[in-house]
Amino acid sequence: MTSDAIARDPAASRGSAPAQPGARRGGTLHILRDAAYDHLDPQRSYTLQSMAVGHLLFRTLTMFREDGAGGRVLVGDLAETPGRDVEGDGRTWEFTLKRGVRFEDGREVTAADVAYGIARSFAPEVSDGPTYLRTWLGENGDYPGPYAAGPADVPGLETPDSHTLVFRFREPHPDLPFAASQAVTAPVPRDADTGADYDLAPVASGPYRIAEHVPDKRITLERNPHWDPATDPVRHDHPDRIEIELGVGSGEQNLRVRDERGHDARAVAENNAPQAVGAQLLADPSLAGRLRRDPTPLIWYLVINTARVTDPDVRRAVARAVDRVGVRAVMVGDTQGEPVHTILPAATIGHRDYPDPNPGGPNGDPAAAAELLAGRTPELRLLSRDGDYFLAGSRALADSLDRAGFRTEVVEIDRPSHNGALKTRGNPYDLYMMCLAADWPGASTLLGAFDGRTIGPSGNDNTSYLADPAVDAEIERIGRLPAEPAAGEWAALDELLMRDHVPVVPLFSYVHLALHGSQVGGVFTSSFLGTPVYYNAYVTDAGVPDADVTHADVTALED
Repeated sequence: MTSDAIARDPAASRGSAPAQPGARRGGTLHILRDAAYDHLDPQRSYTLQSMAVGHLLFRTLTMFREDGAGGRVLVGDLAETPGRDVEGDGRTWEFTLKRGVRFEDGREVTAADVAYGIARSFAPEVSDGPTYLRTWLGENGDYPGPYAAGPADVPGLETPDSHTLVFRFREPHPDLPFAASQAVTAPVPRDADTGADYDLAPVASGPYRIAEHVPDKRITLERNPHWDPATDPVRHDHPDRIEIELGVGSGEQNLRVRDERGHDARAVAENNAPQAVGAQLLADPSLAGRLRRDPTPLIWYLVINTARVTDPDVRRAVARAVDRVGVRAVMVGDTQGEPVHTILPAATIGHRDYPDPNPGGPNGDPAAAAELLAGRTPELRLLSRDGDYFLAGSRALADSLDRAGFRTEVVEIDRPSHNGALKTRGNPYDLYMMCLAADWPGASTLLGAFDGRTIGPSGNDNTSYLADPAVDAEIERIGRLPAEPAAGEWAALDELLMRDHVPVVPLFSYVHLALHGSQVGGVFTSSFLGTPVYYNAYVTDAGVPDADVTHADVTALED
């Protein structure tokens, strides 16, 4: 990581956030999305759009502040700075909390609240989120979480006073300031914790709080009256309210925003337009000012469960058989993705475009795959989220594999349950599609996920379940290096993984194509998350009341 990715000057971590030219205060911003969020519980939030809405609800120890043009810098959010490496060896880190940061009920956020939030992430009941802190602190000893009998505190996490947290690790972890930006460090009042049910009504520390949550239908956010912009270097609270409408198909979202009837002029289509609708939007020059077509750090991968598909030659055959262009065509079309064969995205520090060690070409090579199978016809179970978008991609994958001699069963699961299922060790699936990006700039979070030592009963980032001691040792060795010498080593590991192990098949990089209404400003596609973010958002015509609109005709257009 380059040093200028972290704001070294404490003044950069103070509030208020940079002013947004043209921003107005008031009105209601509408967000249209296709399904419920996987989680609103911050310790369980690990999908990109749940993290984006989490920016509005929760403060974290650190946070990336983006300028909307690709620039980003890590600042202290709850903390006064992005952290202090006490001994300069990456093993002991100290964070001092800002004074005056408050929950929605007016109580001041304390170090104990942040420590309790982190402690929750150890509990199996809420272990869906990022595992970095859980793994790194776990070096100090076992901790079962706050709901089970055991140590009262997380080993290695100390709160010497009400506004100080100290992390002590047995091994160096120079990336801690970046890991501290994840929602796992959001504070949670112990007396408000309802375990797995915390998803329904988490306590806000950000500029908005949940006013209404009707599962699978809508979420209404209103201002948190106790949020103080003077403590926040990133967020604004321009809209009075934010209405999130759930269950709106991606095509319908974009067509509604295009037509701008009623409150849809103040709406954001959160999900990518499907291919046919995207072609309509791109062909309409009047939409140029509000049609976002942005590169992202996201790559769609076919993940191979190596604990079930144990023969590397079978995994190589999968890689050679896959029709990347066919999968891209049914999911996003040729304007919203680019076939790739490296694990690391092109913009990641350490990326190198090495020759594909499993050459099947963009359309796959069934004959080359069949040669590796040598007459075998392996049966594979491909787990797919429900919904036409995901099922279309999964079926295209299955068809390309079957042309090479595989017998592939597509198993459908409801979308909120998908990640929990594949993150559970011993799951009964051989393949699953995942859209991933680095959790922070650099290669460590993507390639570090292949460390077999991190595999636990549930909540696994290593969803390929690769457990190779030589790979684990390389990840540990490279992870101790400074950023510049580490970059080339990560690139070499990327190539080694795809040549010798094939734990995933990279499919295509992702381009975000979606609309926002003409009365919406400040929304941009995060270069970090690859999805719209809303902490600068505002509506320009706040005085026009919302109206009830029937959308049957635009739904028909989508069909």
